[in-house]
Amino acid sequence: MTDLTGRRAFITGGGGGIGAACAQGLLEAGAEVTISDLSKNALEVQETTFAALGFNVETVTLDVTNRQHVEAAFEDLAQRGGVDILVTSAAIVKVAPILEFPIEDWERILATNLTGVFHCCQCAGRQMVKRGFGRIINISSVNGQVANSGRGAYSCSKGGVDSLTRLLAAELGKNGVTANAVAPTPVDTPMILQAHGPQDRQLWYDQLPIQRYAKPQEVAASVAFLASDSAAFINGHILNIDGGFMASGILLDQ
Repeated sequence: MTDLTGRRAFITGGGGGIGAACAQGLLEAGAEVTISDLSKNALEVQETTFAALGFNVETVTLDVTNRQHVEAAFEDLAQRGGVDILVTSAAIVKVAPILEFPIEDWERILATNLTGVFHCCQCAGRQMVKRGFGRIINISSVNGQVANSGRGAYSCSKGGVDSLTRLLAAELGKNGVTANAVAPTPVDTPMILQAHGPQDRQLWYDQLPIQRYAKPQEVAASVAFLASDSAAFINGHILNIDGGFMASGILLDQ
């Protein structure tokens, strides 16, 4: 079992979905966990849920697109001992053809999904380098590696997250800090339920060797592993959690 006793973790987008599942996985492994989210109500729900499971979590209402808010959050973490594990899960999506993609949505998605990740990685990375230890784990997507129509800004933002992850790995590895990403196919979360209708879901099923969406807990298990000492020599890796999607072409027998 992964043992993260004594490690301090900070998770963005922890108000639900993958972020909340990662929080539970890290808590179960013994880590001290702070979850952040733009929604205060979502954080309160998670705080109550974790309390019922016997876990105590700290919560921070955070807009990852606001540099001052991010710096203040990490300064508070520094005052409480710093951060050992960063998981960047905050993300948004908009579906539209690329030639009709509204510029305001493009800018909002990149600000949240890419620049927001940069803000958090930079602030956390500075603390980690000073202490000589850190695990940065970004939540990416297979959409960052292949072009799925209608997800232009989301795909570009996740491709940027992959490159940022590799850059962090290259620059911070000598300081005892690793940076990796997990890249799922669609995960059964509220965001996906909102973005994917029955036709979208069937199209994915037709191309997934494992004919279902991933579960948030399956992503969280990989995140907990990458945060552990067992993954100390894994650095700059994009781990696909995709049921074989990236390994296959057209599935003629489906």
